[in-house]
Amino acid sequence: MSVSKKPLIIIISILLVLATAGGMYAVLSNKPTKTDTATESNPSTPAPVTPPKPTTLSCVESLPNDVLIGQKIMPALFASQVNTLKAPFAETKVGGVIIMDEISASDITAFKQGFAITPNIATDQEGGTVQRYKSAGIMPGATDIASSQTPQQAYTTYLSDAKYLESIGITTNFAPVVDVASAEPNPLPGRMYSSDTKVVSEYAGQFIQATQKANVTPVVKHFPGLGTTTTNTDNGSATTAPLASLKTKDILPYQSLAKYNSDAMISNAIVPDLTNGQPAIWSPEAVALLRSQGYSNSVIYTDSLTANAIPGTISDAALKTWQAGVDVALIVQRKQDVNNIHSILQTTIANAQVALTNGQLDKTKVAESVLRILQRKNVDPCAIAQ
Repeated sequence: MSVSKKPLIIIISILLVLATAGGMYAVLSNKPTKTDTATESNPSTPAPVTPPKPTTLSCVESLPNDVLIGQKIMPALFASQVNTLKAPFAETKVGGVIIMDEISASDITAFKQGFAITPNIATDQEGGTVQRYKSAGIMPGATDIASSQTPQQAYTTYLSDAKYLESIGITTNFAPVVDVASAEPNPLPGRMYSSDTKVVSEYAGQFIQATQKANVTPVVKHFPGLGTTTTNTDNGSATTAPLASLKTKDILPYQSLAKYNSDAMISNAIVPDLTNGQPAIWSPEAVALLRSQGYSNSVIYTDSLTANAIPGTISDAALKTWQAGVDVALIVQRKQDVNNIHSILQTTIANAQVALTNGQLDKTKVAESVLRILQRKNVDPCAIAQ
């Protein structure tokens, strides 16, 4: 008897349909098949998340406010007061000092050891009437150098002196003077090279290159120029020629010398059409003009806030300079003010911290300023932040 194949075919078809449906169900329900077993029991380990590396600016911003402000202050240091002032200067975390008379290399080395951040050691070593270190010989002033030495001879003179400064621990020299002589009487007699901008640029260039060769940072001064004034701002208020006139003469040396990447000092003089009747150190426009001449990365210093051209308290004067964008406030107190300088620094720093809190000082701009200062000192802000 023959058996019909239809029931068998139907049964096979039903089994295939059921098998297919079961597979689809396993996929839809995310049930692992046999081939998934190894993966399920040994899931892959996710790659560790590497935290972003802090930027140098973010490291500066993380520093305490008193450290930030302290780095932006430079008081004076006298040989007879090294031991007296070491503790208060280290406590207030000042970024540097300006040496006003001869301090030995050993005393400078000992002085620096009291600081968490190595201080900048600066001085005024122009030559002539402004020369703090004379033991290695008297150096002619700018006027005499330009009239008696060739540019190459001037370079040799400046290099010898700069090497001496470096050997005793000086890191910054507030020179050369690049003011262009014009007015009579000259407010800085003997301290200006010439009334010719090319001569000024040539000899100042030799000074800068020699100083940098000795690993000392030069500071060109006094922007935008004191040559058209008749009064030394140390003695009283002074006003320059209008800005339009300065652009045709006094500012030219700054433009030609910018390629050397020196630091710079802004003057205490009033500049018509630029500083709104205020000293240039309080003028954002004056600071912006200097930066635009090729000094965008330079550390910019005030002239001394103790000058008679600067009214009011030192604390207020310093705050105004920082609001204008100046990096470092130079406070050249008199030797007899040794008992007052600690209090002056404490008040200045306290007031500036309040200004940071209430927005009178922009924290980011302050951090950018301190970054310039630390970079010039070859200090890694991220190492400090740790």
